[in-house]
Amino acid sequence: MIDLFPLDASPWQLVILGGFTFVMGFIAGMVGVALGAVRLPVMLAMGFNPVIAAGTNLGVTILSGTAASWPHWREGRVVARVVLVIGLPTIIGSLLGGLFADEVRVWMLLSLIASLTALSSAISFWQWWAGYRRSRQSNGTHPAAANVGSSSGVNLNPQNQALYGGIGLVIGIIGGAGGLVMAVLRFPILINVIRMDPRRAAGTNNVIGVLAGIFGFIGHAVNMNFDISVLAVMGITGMIGSFFGARLTGRVSVVTMRLIIAFLLAASTPIVVVRVLSEYPN
Repeated sequence: MIDLFPLDASPWQLVILGGFTFVMGFIAGMVGVALGAVRLPVMLAMGFNPVIAAGTNLGVTILSGTAASWPHWREGRVVARVVLVIGLPTIIGSLLGGLFADEVRVWMLLSLIASLTALSSAISFWQWWAGYRRSRQSNGTHPAAANVGSSSGVNLNPQNQALYGGIGLVIGIIGGAGGLVMAVLRFPILINVIRMDPRRAAGTNNVIGVLAGIFGFIGHAVNMNFDISVLAVMGITGMIGSFFGARLTGRVSVVTMRLIIAFLLAASTPIVVVRVLSEYPN
């Protein structure tokens, strides 16, 4: 018999997850990153099965990211060409990662999640510091205006498209298995390499994350690695938070938001490490 509630979450766990996901959704909507790397450790701290929690987390990413997509699209912050070049390989990788997540030992999957969370935190701290220095050097120019590419064009050509696509594929495979869309890893590529405007990078990254989440979730859903009750509660609250957060994109200091994200990721990493130690060698 198919079990649609394998995590067996209690009412108080659902309340905590719902409130937490609303706040994370609000922040995620503003900056265009899913923040699944922050949600997942909280789920693991509650003792949930890592593989099922990963699949459920991808489902939450889909719902909350979709709610944020409309404001981004309406404001013209989605660059279709970048979605195609980076998003398509990411989608393929995410599907493959989700399909074969069951083949990975629990402690290895948790180690992967912990490594990705720590890496995301380090990248976020680096982004914050780089943005902070630029804002100081520009004598008070709004951080969102620093390091901006052209308003309509991006730095893509036939030579680098294959490279960016390959990077997207690898990120997709790793993220799909770990239940993350890894938006934090793509964000510095979009801004610093492709030279996108931060607001367009946020909108484009959000859409890529939603697409990667859909196909990663499909991979997990084939093996029934999700929980309906947790997905519904976190998905609905995440959608509400993301919708309102996306409407504030560009109005809140990008530098400040990156620092908040970096601290959240840094605080989440030890939670996963503890689960790694408790699950080894399973």
